[in-house]
Amino acid sequence: MTNGVGPGTDAAALAVTGPMRRVCLLLLAWAAASPAIRSVALEAPETSQPSAGSVLALAVLSSPSAVFAGTAAGGLYRSADGGESWVLVEGPLAGLSVSSVALDPAEPSTILAGTNGAGLFRSVDGGSKWVESNAGLDNLFVESLAVDPGPPRAVYAATDGGVFRSEDGGKSWKTLREGLPEPEITALLVVPGGGVFAGTRRSGAFRLETGAARWRGASAGLGRGTIRGFAAHTAAPATLYAATEGGIFRSANSSESWSPANSGLTSTSILAIAADPAAPGKLYASTVTGLFRTGNGGTEWTAVETGSAGSFFNTVAIDRAAGIVFAGADGSVVKSADGGKTWRTVKLPPPPATAEDEE
Repeated sequence: MTNGVGPGTDAAALAVTGPMRRVCLLLLAWAAASPAIRSVALEAPETSQPSAGSVLALAVLSSPSAVFAGTAAGGLYRSADGGESWVLVEGPLAGLSVSSVALDPAEPSTILAGTNGAGLFRSVDGGSKWVESNAGLDNLFVESLAVDPGPPRAVYAATDGGVFRSEDGGKSWKTLREGLPEPEITALLVVPGGGVFAGTRRSGAFRLETGAARWRGASAGLGRGTIRGFAAHTAAPATLYAATEGGIFRSANSSESWSPANSGLTSTSILAIAADPAAPGKLYASTVTGLFRTGNGGTEWTAVETGSAGSFFNTVAIDRAAGIVFAGADGSVVKSADGGKTWRTVKLPPPPATAEDEE
């Protein structure tokens, strides 16, 4: 399977499937960014307790306040106090690789969690109880989820087998593959009134117009590398950003054309991007060399000192109501409540040890 990391990818990593696949690819991307590094060894941490694993997904619900963190092998965590403390969500998600989380702003109690290998799970009580929700889903590796808040409030799932859409809140799914040249979808973005955007492993970006059934290409100037995330300008939704393995690209015309927006970045291997909903033109981007911020719509980026030296962040999310920025690292979440000036790290509690861990 093509992974988008590059020609130096270790063949052993390509054989990895399930919960550790995404972690291996991120580590290889980090290694590739440093010419001094020629190999990556995954060693057990020097601790008697198992790690919660890398945080792959973050989702924020402003009212009622809740933050969810999906991890590579430790399941799903929830915080009810703005990320100050975290608890492991019990039930069927425990021990799974939770790669994406989506919240429905119109139905705060409905939450969807996508996994690497077990498909989708759905909660209708704010995340306390979960049930499998894979009806119609023929690929169980879910990379990204996106909710369209407008009628009919569709939910989209990006999988290794294409895009799926649900019009009943995630209870059932129908395939939406027409026009996509490859099945591996890595990123999704819904722009209300502006369509749905899908990023692929190696074929660039695609756009689905409102009401359409077929995707069309949207990669002019973007290249064909893996797209790891999208963001839309808060005040100008026709301005889009794509985080790719080859840098950040910006479009001022709803994906008709793209141009690089990497000034100030120390690496063009981008892991995640998020727009601040309360500050037009302000975005955060995570690279394999750290976290960066722009206040001018991506014209210039500056490094953010998070206090977590050597860490890279797989995901970034912003709580508009509270003004808190969250970034997911290895076994922890870093947060800033002052616009990225100062940061603190909150470690996730380790998942319960299993019989396999104790051997």
